[in-house]
Amino acid sequence: MGEPHDVLLEVRGRGCYAARRLAIAGPTLLGLSFLIFLLGSLAGDPSGKIAERGLLPGEVPTAEQIAAVHHELGLDRPLPVRYGEWLVRAAHGDLGKSLITGQGVGEAIRGAVPATVGLAAAATMLLIMVSVPLGVVGALLRGRWLQQVVRVGTLAGASIPGFFLAYLLIYVFAVRLHLLPVFGSVGPKSMVLPAVTLAVGPTALVSRLLQKALVEELGDDYIRTARAKGLTETAVVVSHALRNAFLPVVTVLGNVLARLLEGAVVVELIFGRSGVGSLTLQAVGSSDYPMTQGVVLFAGVVVIAFNLAVDLTYPRLDPRVRLGAVS
Repeated sequence: MGEPHDVLLEVRGRGCYAARRLAIAGPTLLGLSFLIFLLGSLAGDPSGKIAERGLLPGEVPTAEQIAAVHHELGLDRPLPVRYGEWLVRAAHGDLGKSLITGQGVGEAIRGAVPATVGLAAAATMLLIMVSVPLGVVGALLRGRWLQQVVRVGTLAGASIPGFFLAYLLIYVFAVRLHLLPVFGSVGPKSMVLPAVTLAVGPTALVSRLLQKALVEELGDDYIRTARAKGLTETAVVVSHALRNAFLPVVTVLGNVLARLLEGAVVVELIFGRSGVGSLTLQAVGSSDYPMTQGVVLFAGVVVIAFNLAVDLTYPRLDPRVRLGAVS
């Protein structure tokens, strides 16, 4: 009778934990949206720029035209009212229109997302494929020369600035060796250099963290017990130590994925790729406040979603974690 009761408590505990995390994510997103709207409102009145649309080159909008646009945008109403209306529209996918092109902000973001997601996905694949073997090798070969090579390599990868690495890769693989293209988004080859640039820093961070966690796990009592039972070293590492060593890695994984999005802004600029990053730079450079608000809000939602997913992954990786809900 005790075992079903314990299972029920565990399920309820996980459900309560998920509810608490969702309850925290909601106010966080709401506060972020208000901060974004407030900063956009303080940035200036876009009525003049909007009134200039449709005019001939050199014409200046009249005060009446600017006032009409000001009223049409609702800027003569109190800030809380405007924020509430903007929030309701944003919840329905309406983030306003660009001051420069007149295109819907949501439409522009949806058009830019696939390119950035593809780049981030390629960088994430490289991150997983390289960081896990490096972390395992570094943990298993402690004190050997190969472990020192891995340590120096990961330290260099974590320290090198992304923009410098990008230009270094361009010089070596495009200028000198003529192996890979530099600009544009045509074909799989054009993805290689941007993805490597994005992945190197996070890969070094994750591999070093995994190595440290795996070293600690391999010295734990349950690992000695598993070896005493006659399990092979591969089974001990893969089935026991590695799974538990992933827990601290998952802790920072949300921030790592967020860094990939941040890095995409610089990488897309350097490699001439279209995407959310280049859209952000264009919006900021042209003082396109609605577009800037929409892009920043989108990035905030993605980061919060990543961190929420990471939090909810905890109990699946380590059943010892009781999530503070079950004693």
